[in-house]
Amino acid sequence: MMDYAIVRKIIRDCLRIDEVRYGKTKVLTLAHDNDRSLLYKGKYYSPLVDTIEDELRVAGIRCVSVSRIISTIKGDAAYGNVISPEGSFARALVTKRLKGVLQRGRYSYSRMEENIWGRILDETGARKVIGILPSRELCVACRKRGIWVADVQHGVIAETHPWYGEKFRACDPVEYLPHEFLNWDLGSRQVIAKWAEPKGVVTRVIGNRWVARFMRRDPEDQLVNELFADYRARQPAAPDKKVILVALSWGEFNIPNGFIADGLQEVIRATSDRYRWLIRLHPNQLKGFATHESTKFYKYFSENLAGHAEWELPTRFPLPVVLAGIDLHISWMSSVCIEAAQMGIRSALLNPRLRAADAIGDYYEYYRGRGMVDLVQETSSEITAWIEKNIARRHPPEDYEEGNREYRRLISFLAA
Repeated sequence: MMDYAIVRKIIRDCLRIDEVRYGKTKVLTLAHDNDRSLLYKGKYYSPLVDTIEDELRVAGIRCVSVSRIISTIKGDAAYGNVISPEGSFARALVTKRLKGVLQRGRYSYSRMEENIWGRILDETGARKVIGILPSRELCVACRKRGIWVADVQHGVIAETHPWYGEKFRACDPVEYLPHEFLNWDLGSRQVIAKWAEPKGVVTRVIGNRWVARFMRRDPEDQLVNELFADYRARQPAAPDKKVILVALSWGEFNIPNGFIADGLQEVIRATSDRYRWLIRLHPNQLKGFATHESTKFYKYFSENLAGHAEWELPTRFPLPVVLAGIDLHISWMSSVCIEAAQMGIRSALLNPRLRAADAIGDYYEYYRGRGMVDLVQETSSEITAWIEKNIARRHPPEDYEEGNREYRRLISFLAA
């Protein structure tokens, strides 16, 4: 269910006359509000996109970043140089949805959206575009102009995912696709490669560059070192306990209370004297399509888990900082399990749909196969047994050596 405030914003934006000065750049990036999830020194920072922009800034390139439909983070609120033609995007979205009602079963391609992207590309003079979920319309606008465009992985990639699965994208003409898909891991690359590479689209593994920064801990990386130090300084002087993170998902319809399975809630309450429980809200619940859920969560937490768990610090600080201090991760169904696995942390996923043969049964298959993600029944007894079995087990972080090399090649290409 979409937040009514977002619906109201779309309606208001449809009436908006855009007056946007894009400026010139060699590299255009794109992201959405929930992709700019870190508040750093009063500015919203995109872990994936701003990490790339920071690298390019060292090479003398100041990017222009486009914030997609219904975004609110732009201008002075954003860390980067973020702009958005909100009125144009909103009108394109509404007409696209209306067209989709009439063309059920077919992608409702928006010529209006393509023209918006074309105007942005022409005015900025960008020759390369990189970001999260570049639309088919953006890809067409880029390819018509000979502009390179790439999709940066931001979460789960699976056969049943409607943006990445073969049955959803294999019939797309190459004009609808980016030139490259930049993946976190080999399993994600394999899903895309089998249908994209025959079309001439490149797939390569560069790793999750946000996770990479915190695993490497470069002493010259001011942001990383400041955030690590700040998080540790805010930790309570509590007895030495094993730490378990619970990452929330948004829009989950099959959790009775909407947030945490009853069995997991029972375990948290029963074991808070032995384990330190951290709860992390999804970025979409803070800024995005599910902001209404955060208000409901505060009430739920106060009534059920206050005194047994913490949510504010684990939610406000970067995920890799939080993961660096935990022993296990549990979620209904969150891509946090990928980042946790790459940092050597095991996860339990509770959603019964993952244990079914259809629907989304192949999500997180790669790390399930590597023994880093387990599918666990959502009962208190099964969750307790999984914790007791795994709480003392340690695993090495993923080897990022090849991903690091591919990333350096990518930055050199973008900066050229």
